[in-house]
Amino acid sequence: MEKEIATTKKITQSLIGNWLMWGIVFGIIYSIIYNLITLFMESTIIKVIIAIVMQGIIAFLIWKVSTKSVFKNKTISYDDVSTVMKNLIIFTVVICVINGIYQFFQVNSTIDNTINSNFQLKYTENMMSYLYNDKQIAEYNKQKEDAIEKAKRQTYTYLAIIEIGLTAVYLAVLPLEKKEILKYVS
Repeated sequence: MEKEIATTKKITQSLIGNWLMWGIVFGIIYSIIYNLITLFMESTIIKVIIAIVMQGIIAFLIWKVSTKSVFKNKTISYDDVSTVMKNLIIFTVVICVINGIYQFFQVNSTIDNTINSNFQLKYTENMMSYLYNDKQIAEYNKQKEDAIEKAKRQTYTYLAIIEIGLTAVYLAVLPLEKKEILKYVS
């Protein structure tokens, strides 16, 4: 059976569409496995390493499955491979930036919600007005804000390290994707 020679736009769109579709499936599998592996782990560094390694494996599998399904009925010319790869690099960087921004706001929101919804903390702070003077309460509030800011900074640092690692892993998988695409060139 003769394969259709597709344009770079059509191949890129198909690869990205399949990547998104398979990304959901593999993302669910990743979440389950990652949570099972790290359920009783205390070390954040080990969790980060596991996340980055697993993301690399998942990224490789998603691209491999996506490529196989796209090139089942299609092919492209050798000259178009570099354009498709450039498009995939741009897509990968955009996805990583969007994910990083989303994670930043998600973490910020989670920290704020945790603090604001803590009944025991609210009760304690309410009772402080009866036990301490304004200067002591102001000092407490300053220490509390400093602790919150420190926790946020540490979390943002952790998040930045993970996002940089994931971006590097996702970009490192693309040369393997290029080798895979070259198998289907006409």
